[in-house]
Amino acid sequence: MSLSNTDHAAYGTLLRVIELQIDPAFSMPAIAENEQFRIARDKVAAMSTVLKVLLEQTPAELSSTAGLLQLQNNLTSPLSELTSFVGNGNGGHLVNAAAQFESNIMPLQWGYGPHLMGLSSNSVGPLFENQTAATQKTIKQLAAQRDEFALRVQELTAKVAEQTAQVTASVEAVTRARADAAATVAQLDVQFAENEKVRIEATNTSIAKLTEDFSEFNNNTRAEARELISKLDAHKEEARKLVQIVGNDTVTGSYQRIAVSEGETADTLRLATLAFFGLGLAVAGATFYKFWDQPFNAENGWAVVVRLLYAIAITTPAWYTARESARHRTNSDRARQTELDLAAIGPFIELLPEEKKVEIRERMTGLYFGKSVEPHSANSPFDATAVKDMAVELVRLLKK
Repeated sequence: MSLSNTDHAAYGTLLRVIELQIDPAFSMPAIAENEQFRIARDKVAAMSTVLKVLLEQTPAELSSTAGLLQLQNNLTSPLSELTSFVGNGNGGHLVNAAAQFESNIMPLQWGYGPHLMGLSSNSVGPLFENQTAATQKTIKQLAAQRDEFALRVQELTAKVAEQTAQVTASVEAVTRARADAAATVAQLDVQFAENEKVRIEATNTSIAKLTEDFSEFNNNTRAEARELISKLDAHKEEARKLVQIVGNDTVTGSYQRIAVSEGETADTLRLATLAFFGLGLAVAGATFYKFWDQPFNAENGWAVVVRLLYAIAITTPAWYTARESARHRTNSDRARQTELDLAAIGPFIELLPEEKKVEIRERMTGLYFGKSVEPHSANSPFDATAVKDMAVELVRLLKK
């Protein structure tokens, strides 16, 4: 343990706290005028001075080592607050430092011996000397600020007098300028009234002329538009008739081509039917001619049967070609009839009312368009209908 408390680190920290209080920031008028800041400053000065005296007067043998260590640790916070106050001049740091002295440092006086807790009369002198010095510094700063303020007031008074003279001169100039402006405005009002009267007359004349021109242009435009609409309606009607004629020609031409094509196909199949049927008859006739004068027995019976089967086999395609010829002939007749109907419908309904025309076209649409194709079927060559079709074709061929 040290022979004196002044050798302890706590005493060195306390001396730094007391040395900071010499800074001019502690004597600022703003601190002296604020009661809270002033009391906090004086309280920190008094408590730090008393603590310094206690450390110096108390022997090391009667001091508590633990108390000194706590004192060393607790002095760090007030030292930091005072350093911040010197840096930015915020009085709140003084209030914080005083509160930390009261709550964390003064209760540690138990560590310096109970018989030395009172202060001697010699210890009170430095306390008042510190406060007196701080007060004198504050008074000096106030006097310096007073002299500075007085000088500023004199300078401002001179500037105010100078500017007052300038304002007076400006007021006189403004008064003269206002009078001149009033005269100028009156003259401009008279001139504006005259110009406005001329402008209104010119505007009214222009409006009347524009109204007359627009009315004439509007009438001409409407007449031309009506004439153009009449022409467009006439062209529209002609175009509609032309489209109808072209459509009729296209459709009827298609049916005509179909009728011709189907007729040619029917004629070709008719010739094929005649060829197959004639060939079969020739084979059958040759067979009858060869075996007519011979008796029918087992030797020549099979030859006759085989030759007749050949004749039947040869004439079998004739049944198919006859049926197909009849079908194509029917298609040709149907296409030709449709062509005639479509070609005659236009002239037939031309003089009818438009409602009747639409009604007739709607009925014909269901008759000629959208109908399904008849399915094809392969019938037996010995079917009654096929036999009848072949007979009809043979009769037609014989008539030709």
